[in-house]
Amino acid sequence: MLSRHVLLAVLLLHTMTGLKLHVTTFNTGDTFPREDISPLLGLDYDPDIVSIGFEELGDTDAWENEADRILSKRGYYRIKLNTMSIMQLVVFAKKDHLPFISHIETEYTKTGFGGTYGNKGGTSVRFRLYDKTIAIVNSHLSAHMDQVQIRDEEYWNIISEQDFEDPTTPHLYDHDYLIWSGDLNYRIELNNSEVRKSIGAGKHLDLLHYDQLYQEKLAGHAFIGFHEADITFPPTYKFNPETDIYDTSENSAYPRGATASCGGLKESGRR
Repeated sequence: MLSRHVLLAVLLLHTMTGLKLHVTTFNTGDTFPREDISPLLGLDYDPDIVSIGFEELGDTDAWENEADRILSKRGYYRIKLNTMSIMQLVVFAKKDHLPFISHIETEYTKTGFGGTYGNKGGTSVRFRLYDKTIAIVNSHLSAHMDQVQIRDEEYWNIISEQDFEDPTTPHLYDHDYLIWSGDLNYRIELNNSEVRKSIGAGKHLDLLHYDQLYQEKLAGHAFIGFHEADITFPPTYKFNPETDIYDTSENSAYPRGATASCGGLKESGRR
């Protein structure tokens, strides 16, 4: 069920009246597209820009090619593809906007195995759209409950290591809009039975108080200045394959809220 494992966000950039960005992230789990991925692409919203991030790719061409096939029929053109090992970020734009997109650059930061491997880290695409600068990051941070500090450090590594040639925006935080998505891997600080009990009772929103990402943002340890859309859905990980049933395997991973997808928008104060 694609919709259970992705971040679907439509961002209206109010300083550019009527322009919409659709941001999607999806951990493919080393699989190939086996069903229609159109729901990932936000076409019902008729976005002007579509950004798609992939993690854990088994084939670095299959998913991007499928997205390209669907979007090209709807008048979208790929403006940039950024691949790092088994991660990928691809950005599409409607034809009408192409003359007004410039200064396109990409960067990536490896954080896996002490910064030597790209299974974890972040890829970015930045560009100017009309009179505004936009940077989009897709990241995959370290897993496991006790790796909160490592995830925070990986965030700061991505922020500090990615530099750009545009003199007005040499760093990610310099952009008018910085949009972050990905498999961030922050956990819920409760045990398996407590999490499942809350979900079963329809009290999944109570779990947000125990969400590590929420806690780290509140403490100022990571994702400073980012605004996340209201979360109204239950935890998005981990399900039995191709179902909406939480993991019933022998290891029985408990539901975790921010592992499958999370993201936010940081808007500069500049106008």
